[in-house]
This record gives sequence, structure tokens and C-alpha cells, in this order.
Amino acid sequence: MGFRQLIKELAEVWRIQWDKKRQQKEMHRIEYAFTSGGRKYYRYEDITNLPYQRGRAALTAYNEVEMRCSREFLLEWTKKMDAVLHNNPIDIFEINKLNGILKDRLSLTADLDLCYKLAAIVYFDKTEKPEVYEPAYAEKKIARWKKDQSVSDFFSQMPLKELIPYLSNAIGDFDTFFQLNEELNQLHADLIRLIGSTNNKAHTTNGNKS
Repeated sequence: MGFRQLIKELAEVWRIQWDKKRQQKEMHRIEYAFTSGGRKYYRYEDITNLPYQRGRAALTAYNEVEMRCSREFLLEWTKKMDAVLHNNPIDIFEINKLNGILKDRLSLTADLDLCYKLAAIVYFDKTEKPEVYEPAYAEKKIARWKKDQSVSDFFSQMPLKELIPYLSNAIGDFDTFFQLNEELNQLHADLIRLIGSTNNKAHTTNGNKS
């Protein structure tokens, strides 16, 4: 192979690689989203086409927003249901309580903590690697957002309206709704924790007596 031919082929390889990088940049173009607490946040121009890691986290969070409960919540719920079903005798009143919790979740307009979680994945600041999602840093972002802005002000911003369009029409007073939402979440967590505990104590006591 002659020197000129070699240079020509190398130039073609570089051109192809450069074109791929250019296409990738165009596909994952970043734009300014909003400012909170004096800090600017950004997003990918097409939020339906995120890099793999951030995109996978966003899909999981979006599913949780739609279900009105997190995967961790469902794992705790199923763990408690398994425990109740393995009791002898089975307490149908405990099963009814667990079923009531899921009915409450389904009837919720939204779980705003999960909406914050989704926002913390989709929006990032200049200190983050855009293609990488870090759950620990996302929690810090959410804490800053809650400190810097009221719930109403945060979710009334246009980018947030675009991310979860139905929120603005479905919720009138965000701050009051968020407080009630937090109380309901705590109530459900306490109920799941307490269900079956009375029976377990009774069984333990009876065993000690015998």
C-alpha cells in the first residue's frame, strides 16, 4: 500500500469517527432548563432519548410516578403480605388493611416525592456528568430544591410542567397537597410496619408460657 493510499484511508476513518461523534452530540444535545436557589439546571433537549444510565433511571422513576409508589414500597408491601399469608390462622383483617393501602395509592393524584425523584434524574447541574445518574447526589438536589423554593413554585416552572403535564391541572394548592401527601406516606409506612406485629407478639408470648 502506497503512502498516499494509507493517508487517504486514515482520513476516511477519522471522518467516519468524527461524523459519529457529531451525530451523537446532536442526538444528546443539552439545553438550559431552569434556575433554583441561584443554581442553573440543564436537561437533554430530547428527554425521551437520554444516555443509557440516566435514561434507565428515568424510566424506572417514571413508572414509579405512574404507580404512585416506589419499588422499595412494593417490596416492603409484598414482604408483609407474605408474612400474613404464612400465619396460622391467616388474618383476613390484616389482608384487608394491606389491600386498603394499595387502593389508597391508586387513588392518589400523585406522589410528589416521586415527582421530585424523577426531576432529579432528568435535570442536572454543571457539577454532574450529564450521562451519569448518581442517586446520592440526586437526594442532595431534592433537599436543595425543597429548601430554596416552595413546592408550588418548584412545580409551577415551565420545564416541570412539561415533564409531568397533568400536575398543574390536577393539583390546586401544591404546598397543602404535599403536606397531606407526606402524612399519608408516613401513615402507610407505619401501617405496613405494624401489620402482623401484634400477632407475632401474641405467638411469642404463648410460646414462652408453654
